[in-house]
Amino acid sequence: MYVPNPSSRRVQLRVAALVAAAWLLVTGLVAARAAAVVPPLLLLATASLLRGGRSLLDRLMLAAAVLLGATCAAGLGFSVWPWGLHPVAVAGTAATALILLAAASGRRPSLPRPRWSDAVALAAAGVVGLVAAWPVWHAGADRRLAIMLDGEDLGRHAAVFDAIRRTGGYLFADHARAEHYVYGGMIDYPQGSHLLAGLLDGFVRSSGSDFGSGTAMLTHYLWFTIAGYTFLALALVWAAQWIAAGALTPARRLPLAALVAAVCAAGEMLELLSFGYPSQVLGLAEAVLLLALLVRPLPRVRDQLLLVAALLTAVGFTYYLYLPPVGLAALIWLGTHWRRAARRPVALALAALCGVAAAAPMAYGLLFADQAGALFTIGYLVLSRDALAALAALVATGLLTRRGRHSRIWRRYALAFVPVAAFAGVLLAGQRMYGVGSGYYANKALYLVFALLLVGAGAVALHLPPPAVSRRHRSLPAAVPALVAIVALTGAGRGDTPYQPQPGGSWGRAWLTGPVAARTDQARLLLRAAARLPDDAPVLVVGDDTGYESYRMTLFLSTIQRTSGATAGAIYNHLPVTAPDRLDASVASMPGPVRLLALSDAAQERARAVCARHPAVRVEVVRV
Repeated sequence: MYVPNPSSRRVQLRVAALVAAAWLLVTGLVAARAAAVVPPLLLLATASLLRGGRSLLDRLMLAAAVLLGATCAAGLGFSVWPWGLHPVAVAGTAATALILLAAASGRRPSLPRPRWSDAVALAAAGVVGLVAAWPVWHAGADRRLAIMLDGEDLGRHAAVFDAIRRTGGYLFADHARAEHYVYGGMIDYPQGSHLLAGLLDGFVRSSGSDFGSGTAMLTHYLWFTIAGYTFLALALVWAAQWIAAGALTPARRLPLAALVAAVCAAGEMLELLSFGYPSQVLGLAEAVLLLALLVRPLPRVRDQLLLVAALLTAVGFTYYLYLPPVGLAALIWLGTHWRRAARRPVALALAALCGVAAAAPMAYGLLFADQAGALFTIGYLVLSRDALAALAALVATGLLTRRGRHSRIWRRYALAFVPVAAFAGVLLAGQRMYGVGSGYYANKALYLVFALLLVGAGAVALHLPPPAVSRRHRSLPAAVPALVAIVALTGAGRGDTPYQPQPGGSWGRAWLTGPVAARTDQARLLLRAAARLPDDAPVLVVGDDTGYESYRMTLFLSTIQRTSGATAGAIYNHLPVTAPDRLDASVASMPGPVRLLALSDAAQERARAVCARHPAVRVEVVRV
C-alpha cells in the first residue's frame, strides 16, 4: 500500500488545510450552540485511525479507551494553559493531534461495518440506560435533587465537577485556588471522571464560561453520572462478547447480553449508581476494558501497547484503587508477550511511561494526602457474598471443561483473575486485622472481582459444542444457565443500611420507585432556601434529627450555593455528626459570618442558643 511521505510539501499543505478546516468547523459549531456533536465526531475520527476489532462497536470501544486515557493525561496540560476547558481550544487541539498522527503514520481513515452483535450490545446497554434514566427523565428539580440525596457522595463529586469547570483543570494543580471551591480532602481525590464530565459539559453548553445555576449544574452532573453508568454496562457487555467470541453463536450471545444487562439494571451493580459513586463506575469500566484486552489482545502489538498505556493512565487518574490489580495483570501479560513487545521499542517505552505516570496520583494520595489509612475504614457498601459465590461457580464450571483448559483466551482470563482476586483478598484480610466489620474499600475491590466474573460468564458456552458443531447437532440451549443466573443475581433483597433503609425488593425496583417522601420534602426545602438566601455567607442546616440529615442537607445546600469551600470546616470537622456539641464546633470553625437555617421551632431555639455561646462569630438565624 502506498504511504505518503509526511515530509513532502504536498502532504504538508494538505495537513495544514485539514487543521485549519477542523478549527473553523469547531469554532462554527460552538458559535452555533451545537458543540455537543463534537465529542462523537472526535470518537469516530479516533476509531477510523485505529486498527483491530471486527465490528464497528469494537473499534468505537477501542477509540473510547484511547480517548479516556488521553483526556486524563491532557488534563495536566489543561490545568496550566490559559484556555482551561474551553471547547474550541480542546477540540481544535484534539483534531490537530489526530490529523498529525494520521499524516505521520500514513493511516487513512477506515471503519469496519457494523454487525448484528453490535446491535445486541447496544440494545442491552440501552435497556440499562433506560432504567437508570427513568426516575430522572420527567422529574422536576425537587425530585432530581431527592434522587441525589439518596447518597451523600454525589454532593461532593458535583462540587469537584463544578470547581474543575471553573478552574479549568485538575484541582491539585492549584491547591490554594481550589480550596475556595471545595473541601480540601477532595482536592487530592482522583479526578479523571470529574474532568471528563466538566469537559463534556463545556460542549453541551457550547461555552467555556457558562456554568449555569447551582441547580442546573447538579442536574447536568446527575445526567453525566447516569451516562457513566450506562457506559459501564456497555463495557461489561462488550467485554463479555469480546472474551467469549469464539464460543458464541446468536443463540448464545443473546442470553449472555441479557445476563449482564439484568445484573446492571436490577442487580447489585445498580448500588453504585444509587449511592452515587461516579469515579468508581468509570474506573470500573476502564479496568474491565483493560482486562478484556489483556485476555484477548489485539493482533497488532503496537496498537495493543497503545491501548494498555491509555487504559492504565485512565484507571490511575480516575480511580486508582483498581490500578494495583490491573497494573499487575498488565505486567503479567507483558511478561508472556515480551519478545513481540520488544520489537516495538517506541510503543513499549510509551506504555512504560504511561504506567509510571498512572501511578503518580496513587503515590501522591497514599504518601502525601494521608489516604492510606482510609483503606480499612468502615462503610456501608457491601457486595452480597452469595451473588459473588454464585457467579464464581457459574464461571468456574466453564473454565474447568476440556475446552476451557485448552483455550489460550480462557487460560489468560484465569491468569488475569489472580491479581484481581488477590488484591481484594489482601484488603479483606486487612479489614479483619483492623477489626472492621464492613470494609468500605475492600468491598469496592470486590466489585472489580464481580465485574471480571460477569464478563467471564460466557464460559458457560464452553459446556456446549463449538459453533461449527452446534449448527449440525442439537444441544442444551445456553439460555437455561443464563436464566438461572439472572434469577440468582437479581432477585436478592436489598439490605438495610443506615443511609437507605429498605424492607426488601431488588435494587432495580428500589431505584425505579424513586426517593422516599422525606427526601423529596428535604429537596424542596433546600431549593427554596437556595432561592431565598444570598450566597454572601455559608449556610448550616439545623434540624431536629440526630445529626446526619442536617449534615447531608448542609452538604448539598453548599454545593447548590457553590460555597463548599467556605463550609468545609463546618461540614468536615472531627466530631461525629450525632455529637451534641457538633453545631457549636461547626460555628466556631467558620472564619466569617454564617447563617443557621432552622427547620423547626425547636431547631430555631437551638440555633439561637448557639449564637449566644459564640458572640465573636456573626451568626444569623433563618427560619424556613
